[in-house]
Formats: sequence, structure tokens, C-alpha cells
Amino acid sequence: MAANRRTASGILTTLLLAICPVFAAAQDAAEPMAALDLQFDKKAAVEITRLRKQIVDLHRAEAAQARAKKRNKAALVELRRKMEEARNALSDLAVDYVAQIEMAEALVRLDYGRALADRYRTGLSDTLWRLDRRANAGDARASATLGGLYRLGIAAERGETKACDYYRRAAQKGHVAALFHASACGDPKSEAALRMLDLAAEGGHPLAQEMKGRQCLGRNPNVECGLVWLGRAAAQGRAGALSLLGWTYSTGEFVARDDKRAFGYLMDAARLGDAAAQNNVGQLYETGRGVPANAGEAFAWYKRAAEAGLGSGQVNLARSYIEGRGTAPDRAAALFWLERAQKQGVAEAGKLLEWMAAR
Repeated sequence: MAANRRTASGILTTLLLAICPVFAAAQDAAEPMAALDLQFDKKAAVEITRLRKQIVDLHRAEAAQARAKKRNKAALVELRRKMEEARNALSDLAVDYVAQIEMAEALVRLDYGRALADRYRTGLSDTLWRLDRRANAGDARASATLGGLYRLGIAAERGETKACDYYRRAAQKGHVAALFHASACGDPKSEAALRMLDLAAEGGHPLAQEMKGRQCLGRNPNVECGLVWLGRAAAQGRAGALSLLGWTYSTGEFVARDDKRAFGYLMDAARLGDAAAQNNVGQLYETGRGVPANAGEAFAWYKRAAEAGLGSGQVNLARSYIEGRGTAPDRAAALFWLERAQKQGVAEAGKLLEWMAAR
């Protein structure tokens, strides 16, 4: 079965290479994604300040040289070369910022991504024209950067058409993030889009890897394929992949049940803010599966899931208040969370509200 899948994939790839140049270039020149660096902004902000000061100083030196009675043409040329070098360095930082913003987005580190975007707006928004010049000269990283800027509306008016155009240009040269985003331009279920998603996953895009893992576990599941791709995404810190792996081992779906392994995956995802994982960690603490039972920990994790807006977490938190598990009984708090869950259409919340009304 696996051999047949590989053969079919190879035939599809051959056909796509023949009809669509994007795949030929992407196959030959895939550029790996940069890892998320939580210290990047701190270091890059210092470099932005240094480069801005350097440009100001060079401008002053250029003006002084221009006013001099005896102009030194060689000195002017050197000053202008250094200014161009500094401005190019700023545009390189712009490329790096957008790469980090998109990786933060892929790993759902949204607060960090917003902080990076704010820094870009205040320190690098004037690099747009230079990035456009680089993109028109065939620079794939500049094209992908512009795709991100137009898609997210950072230092440029949000525009899906422009974003897709730039992403496609970068995808033709194998830029991994561009391949991922270009796959969503047009019909995401087309053969071309699915192949771009495959290439993005192979190039290390964590969300593409998770999506590929989920595809493998869908209709006619290929468990080995699913676990491999989810594992790759999880290794990069993709919370959704960690959560799904934890659920898989917790339920015994597709694999032998392993509560300790499930707890490890789910706790990693919960700490990264995945609400479903937080709720599942609460259930493992409540039942003592994979970890010693601890009502206080169960309550704490249910509370996180509930506050994140997860309906099942809100019901579990309400049950904790009703039964006084891990917290003091609190009827008002239980009603509050059940009503919120009911508004989301959680059937169990309605049943518990009826039960409480009858008491």
C-alpha cells in the first residue's frame, strides 16, 4: 500500500513538473525556513538603531563633502556606497522580520508576532520600495517578504491579489513559506495547490507539516505517514500537532493507547496555549491517567481552557464548581460557565443547567 502511494506521488510530481514551472524550480531550490528566534527582536532592534545612526552620519558627511571647496569625488563615491550598503542591510532585516513574523504565525505565537510587526512598522516601513526593487530583480526572499506584508497589512495596504502574486513569484524559486501561502491562492484542493503544500511540508513549514499529517489520518488513513508529519510539526513546537498526537495516544485511535506519552504531548501543547490540550490535560489529572490524580491541577487546566473559550472546558470547569473538586463549591460560577458553554451550542451544558434548575 505504502509503495503504491509513493509511486502515485512520483507520477503526480512528474506530471506537475511537466506542466507547471513552479514545481521544477521549487524542487531544485527549496530554501529551508528559519527557526523561530524569541531573541530576534531584541538583537535586531539594536541593529536597526545602529544602521539608522550610520545613515544619518553618512548623510552629514556627504553634505559636508558636497559643501567643501575642493570636492573629493572618491570620498563621495565611498560615502554613497556605504549608505547604499546600510540601506540594503535594513532591507535584509525587513526580510528577516517578516520571516520571523510568519513563523510566529505558523506556531501560533501571536503576541510575539504582533510585537515583531509593531517593530517593523516603526523601524522598517520605508524599506518597501527597496524590497520591491529586489523582487523585480528576481530576489525570492524579497518577493516572499512583500507577500507577507500585503497579506498581513504590515507597512502596506492589505491586498490578497498582490500578496498572492508575490508569493507565487517566490514559490517558483522554492521559497518554503511562499509555497505554503501560494497553495492557498486559488483552489486549495487543486493538484497544484496540494503539491505546493507537500513541498512546503518537505521544506519544514510547521503548519504545512501538521496539515499533511491530518490529511494522512483522514479518509483511508495512513498512520505511519500521519505520525511522521505530525511528529515533524510537533518537533518545531506546533501546538496543534502536539495536541493531536496527545489525543491519538490518549484515545488509542490509530495507535496503541499510551497514557504517559499522551500526557507528555498534551502538556507540551497546553503550555503553548492550545485550549483543547488544556482541557485534555485537565481530564488526565482528574482521572489519574498518565499522571497521578490531582483535582487542583485538573481545575487549573479546565480554567485555562474555559477562559480560552473552549466549550467543553467551560463545562468541565462548571462541573468542578458544582462538585467542589479542586476548588470550593460555587453555584454562581458554575452557572456562569454553563451559560457561556450553552451559547456555543454545547449540549451537555444545557442538560446541566436543567439539572441545576431542578435542585
